[in-house]
Amino acid sequence: MKRNFLLIFVFIAFSIIIQSFQCESPEMTTAKLAIRNKDLDKAEMNLEKEIRNNPSNAEAYIILAEVRQMKYDFMGAAQAINSSDSIIKDFRLRIQAEQFKGNLWRLSYNFGIDLFNRYFATKEIKFLDSAIKVFQAGVYVRPQIYDFYPLIAQAYEVKMDTQNAIKYYTMYSEMIKEELNFSKDYGVYLKMPREDFILKVGKPNYSRGIRFSPERDSILIDKFEIKGKEVYLYSSDKVGFFTVFGWRVNPPKHWLNDEKEQPTELNTTPFAALAQTYFNRGDYANSVKYIKYLLLLEPDNSEANAFLVNIYQLENKQDEAIKFAQSLIYQDPKNKLYHAIYGDILLQLGKYDDAIAEYEKALEIDPNYDIVIRNCAAAYKNKVAIIQKRQIEENKINEKEYIGDLEKSAKYFERAKRTPRFANDFELYKDLAEIYFVMNKQDNLKQIVAEMEALDALVKDEDREAYLLALLKIYSSFLKDEKKTKAIQDRIENFKK
Repeated sequence: MKRNFLLIFVFIAFSIIIQSFQCESPEMTTAKLAIRNKDLDKAEMNLEKEIRNNPSNAEAYIILAEVRQMKYDFMGAAQAINSSDSIIKDFRLRIQAEQFKGNLWRLSYNFGIDLFNRYFATKEIKFLDSAIKVFQAGVYVRPQIYDFYPLIAQAYEVKMDTQNAIKYYTMYSEMIKEELNFSKDYGVYLKMPREDFILKVGKPNYSRGIRFSPERDSILIDKFEIKGKEVYLYSSDKVGFFTVFGWRVNPPKHWLNDEKEQPTELNTTPFAALAQTYFNRGDYANSVKYIKYLLLLEPDNSEANAFLVNIYQLENKQDEAIKFAQSLIYQDPKNKLYHAIYGDILLQLGKYDDAIAEYEKALEIDPNYDIVIRNCAAAYKNKVAIIQKRQIEENKINEKEYIGDLEKSAKYFERAKRTPRFANDFELYKDLAEIYFVMNKQDNLKQIVAEMEALDALVKDEDREAYLLALLKIYSSFLKDEKKTKAIQDRIENFKK
């Protein structure tokens, strides 16, 4: 592909160069002869001199851009071709300049990606720096094409330059404002079936297909005229029907048709990166802003939805969190994560019966959903604790009121213990030990304590003290074992030294 683009550039260059030398300045004539002789430095020097002497010579700018491109000076080429914008009067030269810009953008993309890949293969920072410069040339010549902004930002992230990464991610979000507004106004989103998109916005003016090779997906391009604006839809055939991967709203009028139709993928990575960055800084307002941008394009992104609810909870906006979680379930009632999210909110608010109901709905969808099994066990246990507290305050002890819930809690904790995620979670074993103690199930209690003791060698250093304190409570309060209590106390004292 890169060679093809290069050939396009060379062809354009010589299509200008081979024109008549009549009525030209010595600098222009010398430059064109130098190009024929492949003396690009001499050609560049004479073209620059021609522009100084005759700044209205649009052809000189275009040829200078071509020469710099052949020297792989992408930014220099971009600056030269952009400088021709205000002085081109001839329609033929305008077309040539626009063609050059489009091809320079494509060549910048190919070279930049190649440099990017060479960096990851070698870890030599020079390739990353060169990739950034090449991508920036693409931005300079075609700022409205938004592909380069995330690539530049990712390169800066690799360099640990957060400030510039944020800058280019933010530029991307600004560049696709029309696409985001279109998504909001018409309810369209990424990965939706193309036919559903058309049902929402109306029939296209025309459609055309692209098949690059038998190994690659077919692509459909649809053009719409909507409220006086051109809209281009890009879809690919991945699962037996065409699904949406991007759209462009209101491209610049001076672009050529092949640029307007160029398949361009909308990218949600910048929004995820910005949301996480601002969250880490404690700037929840901006974090929410970018999560919502992401969710416009990917409304079924479970992780982003969970992230948004988490921020609402951190800001003590429980009502907003509840409403949002309910809206997610309404949108997709078979999504186990959404029921889990809602259950977590209710658990934190102390609404244990409602939390259990949501958790059990999630488990109907996925019986092996380990975190929900664990949280459901905790909800039953917390419910029992509230009942016991009330009974003590009223001096009306009635085990029958809560024993069923306590048994369910133990059942769920045992299920969680059998999952890889919680097999070595000593806090879970401590909870089970407490339940078996309250239920006076001594055999179960001894068994769970033995299993917890077997975790000793697996406990991380940072969790060691908490583990020993958990054993201390079990030995002293549940087992009433003075010998083991004394031994664990000695271990705790030695650990603190």
